[in-house]
Amino acid sequence: MTFEKVKLFAGEVTEDDMKYVDYYIGENMGIFIPNGGLFEYALDPHTLPAYMFAFMYHERAYVCIDSRMIPLKPGGLLSVSPNVEHYEVPMDMQSRYCAVNIRPDYLATLFKNFTGKTIPEYRGEYNKLISDLPELVNKYIYEYEQKDLGYESICLSLENIIIQKILRSLIGNQQQKAEIHVRHEIEKSVQYMYHHLHRKIKLDDLAKDIGMSVSQFSKVFKDELGTSPMDYLNEIRLERAKRMLLIDKASIIQISQECGFGSTSYFTSRFKLKYRVSPSEYRKRNRVKKAR
Repeated sequence: MTFEKVKLFAGEVTEDDMKYVDYYIGENMGIFIPNGGLFEYALDPHTLPAYMFAFMYHERAYVCIDSRMIPLKPGGLLSVSPNVEHYEVPMDMQSRYCAVNIRPDYLATLFKNFTGKTIPEYRGEYNKLISDLPELVNKYIYEYEQKDLGYESICLSLENIIIQKILRSLIGNQQQKAEIHVRHEIEKSVQYMYHHLHRKIKLDDLAKDIGMSVSQFSKVFKDELGTSPMDYLNEIRLERAKRMLLIDKASIIQISQECGFGSTSYFTSRFKLKYRVSPSEYRKRNRVKKAR
């Protein structure tokens, strides 16, 4: 296999970019799994030439699309279309997730054949993770690595099953209108957080913006995202601050203000509480150089 084939699924990467990523390339699918080192390429905004479908193994990770920080949810399959700009939010340790990248023409044809419709654009939407998909991926990797007699045929069969399972997830994830409405309203609330991150935001402001009572909004938000609105707001403020510390030249004071913390001392205390290190020390230890 030439490295040029890797680029069909991963974009304009180099072999050095991929030194901390295990990858397995088939006919219409590439599987990519970070193996513990820092995957710097993923930390900068980039696009892919293929559809990407990602699921978590254990740790938590975030992908940023359209200024939204999207968590990789257990049991969910994150969907991103070709040419949609995104990046992985830096964490203390490299998260272990699996990305299955599929040729766009191949997946679009399958989708059209099954539904009679054009495949939609995915910008971080979630579908239900078919329960046996991780196991199928593991079987594929085992055959790919062992290279026992007949492994090529087995890998091709497993590849087709994996793609069909992902297609089943995409087509079968039909939501009721009420559920779509709820997701839209919560998404609107999250957008409000991002657009006003540098300001003081109250729970009343968030609820009022989408026309709900505070109690109703708090319940719906937690049901949808698994955390309270203010905890989520604090989380994205700290995550943005951490990313700015890694790739931005702004001072600690500027970062504190940009991320909506009332004071530098409060920012420092919240940062230390979550990451067990001060912002300045975190920057010193983990500064990431901007990619080419």
